[in-house]
Amino acid sequence: MSARRIVCAIALATAWTGPALAQVDLTGMWRPMPRNEDGSGMDGDYAGLPLNAAGRARAQSWVPENFDVPEWVCRPHSWDFSVEAVAVLRLWTEVQGPTQQVRAYRGRIAMRDQETTIWMDGRPRPPEWVRHSWSGFSTGEWQGDTLVQTATHLKENYIRRWGAMRSDQATVRIRYRRIGDYLRTTVIIYDPVYFDAPYIRTNLFWVNDPELQMPPYPCDEATETVVARGTVPHQLPGKAILPAQNPDLTDKFGSPYEARLGGTETMYPEYIKTMKTLRRPPTVFNETGERGQ
Repeated sequence: MSARRIVCAIALATAWTGPALAQVDLTGMWRPMPRNEDGSGMDGDYAGLPLNAAGRARAQSWVPENFDVPEWVCRPHSWDFSVEAVAVLRLWTEVQGPTQQVRAYRGRIAMRDQETTIWMDGRPRPPEWVRHSWSGFSTGEWQGDTLVQTATHLKENYIRRWGAMRSDQATVRIRYRRIGDYLRTTVIIYDPVYFDAPYIRTNLFWVNDPELQMPPYPCDEATETVVARGTVPHQLPGKAILPAQNPDLTDKFGSPYEARLGGTETMYPEYIKTMKTLRRPPTVFNETGERGQ
């Protein structure tokens, strides 16, 4: 065999095997590892969230009765919130028959019965006027050994259970990386409406567990509350009822009220120096009871 043929053969072999080496297997059943989701424990603490004035006003208008609105019965978590919920995760592939290429990755999380489809076949993103959904429209690409999902066409939904929101104009990127028998997800939210900067959240790890079962999550619409249909529960500006938005309350760490308003500056460790110069509220808030799902 001539030297030229040997070089060509090596080049072809490299081109054929390269993608396979990068694309690790993310499929299977994944068991979540518990962690503290919402920070200090005070509802309404926006520290670490890059909220702008609109995002802060939207969050402060929230009241617990929002979850009791009849129109929200069976409302799912959005997928970008679901990946930090403590629930079983299943990932699988949709393979195109003739080519045996992965056409899409599909995922399902037990809590709130949320699903996603990550298209890998190069299809174009739909126009802006296409209807938005809880999962949106997602495409995926491999960056080394990390699968990167990019989602648009999302409905507005919460990023915390007590009012902090991302808008329906947000673009969400989720990075999936397998480390041995562990799976890590990192969510990056770009929101031109409610954020002044991208919000990056590295979520819990999952552990691969082939013995897990994906439980069903049946939900039928029914009248479960006294909130009348068509009602929009809310608080007016300056009237937020959440404890973290009370200037005279603090948590067990003595965090100042100004930090709990959020903002880009509160995302960084350097802000600790500023916090030390701020007033410490006089009363420590003692939360009782359990948080909902």
